[in-house]
Amino acid sequence: MRDYESIFILTPTLKEEESEKVGRRMRDIITAGGGQVAAVENWGRKRLAYEVGKHKKGEYVLMRYKAGPDTVAELERNFKLTDSVIKYITVRLEKEALAAAEAKTRAAEEAARAEEAAKAEGEAPAEAVPDAREETPEAPEAPETVPGAPAEAAGAEEEK
Repeated sequence: MRDYESIFILTPTLKEEESEKVGRRMRDIITAGGGQVAAVENWGRKRLAYEVGKHKKGEYVLMRYKAGPDTVAELERNFKLTDSVIKYITVRLEKEALAAAEAKTRAAEEAARAEEAAKAEGEAPAEAVPDAREETPEAPEAPETVPGAPAEAAGAEEEK
């Protein structure tokens, strides 16, 4: 069995119970095929990048699981047959990507627990995950003269 990740988009007109029913059905297909569902995340309704089947919005659902190739083929067949699924993609995860996804999930869970603990104590929530922008190095300074330019051209600019 290998690790896979499927993202599927449901029509925005579905009620919450109906979208949960579709998610349960997809999980049942995986478990019936001998697979294991690791995580299911409902990302909510979002605007689509382009119109799909006259829909401008859709409900995104991410599913991580372990399964065999036959189970994945059956799952994708059911995505095609389900009218409420307007788009889907399945990706086989490499070990590095899987480790990164698990680390991200753990960090998000720790941040949520820290925020709940801070709310319980009446304090402001602390940042559990550092901002990636803070760690970017500064750009090197640009040279004052252009490499390969004649020296008198650089001196002429200074006189003006």
